[in-house]
Amino acid sequence: MNKVASVIKYDLSYFVHLILIVYLWLIGLLVGIPVLLHLVASGTEGMVIAILNDLSLLTTAALFVNVALLFYFGFLTYERFSFLIQNGISRRTGWYAKVISILIVALIGNIYSFITGLFALNGGSGYKSVPYLELYGHFFKSLPLDLVSMFIVNYIMLVMLAVFALLTRKNQKIVAISIPILGILLLAILERIVIRQSHILDPLVAFLKFAMGYSKTLGYFNPIIPATGMVILIVLSLIISRWLNTLLRTKRGE
Repeated sequence: MNKVASVIKYDLSYFVHLILIVYLWLIGLLVGIPVLLHLVASGTEGMVIAILNDLSLLTTAALFVNVALLFYFGFLTYERFSFLIQNGISRRTGWYAKVISILIVALIGNIYSFITGLFALNGGSGYKSVPYLELYGHFFKSLPLDLVSMFIVNYIMLVMLAVFALLTRKNQKIVAISIPILGILLLAILERIVIRQSHILDPLVAFLKFAMGYSKTLGYFNPIIPATGMVILIVLSLIISRWLNTLLRTKRGE
C-alpha cells in the first residue's frame, strides 16, 4: 500500500465511523423519537404521513450536518499535519490524501442526503419537500434528470464547502469569523429590501439571482450556472490551499 492510500485509510478510519454514528443519532432524533411519540399519542393512525414529514425535515438537517462534519474535519489540519510529518509523510502526500479523503467523505454525505431526499419526495408535498427540487426541479422537466442533477450539484456544493478543510488553522479562523459577519450583513440587506422596499440594492439582488441560476426569460432556476461557479471556486481554492500547505511548520519541541 503506497503512502497516499495509507493516509487516506488513516483519515477515513476515524471520520467514516464518526459520520455513521452522527447519522444514526440524527435519524433517531428526527424520525425515531417523533414516531414513538406519535404511536403513544395517536397509535398507528396517520403514521405514514408523519414519517414522510419527518423525513422531509431530515433531508434539510442532513445538509447542515454534512457541512458541520466537513468543517470539523478541517479544524484538525495542524494536528493531522504534525502527526503525518512525525511519521515520515510529506506535506504533498498529506495534502493529496486529504483532498481524496474529503471527496470520499463528501460523497458519503451526499449519498445519505440523496437517500433521505428520495424518501421525502414520496410524501404529500412532492418537490416542495426537497430544497433542491423545489428550487431547480423545473429545469429539466424530468424526474430522473432532476434526481441526477440533484445528486451532482449537491455533491459539488459539499465539495466546495469542504475545501475549507484544506485551509490552515489561521485561515480557518478568518473564515469562521467572516461567516457570522456576512450573515449579519445579509440579514441587513434582506431587511432593507423586504421591509423598506429599497431599490438601492437591486444590482446586488440581480447578481445573487444570476449566481443561483435564475432566468427571467425561463421563469425558473438553472442549476448549471451555480454548478459551474462552484467548480471554478473549488479549483481556485485547491490552488490556494496547496500553496498554504507548503507553509505549514511544526512547532518547536515537537
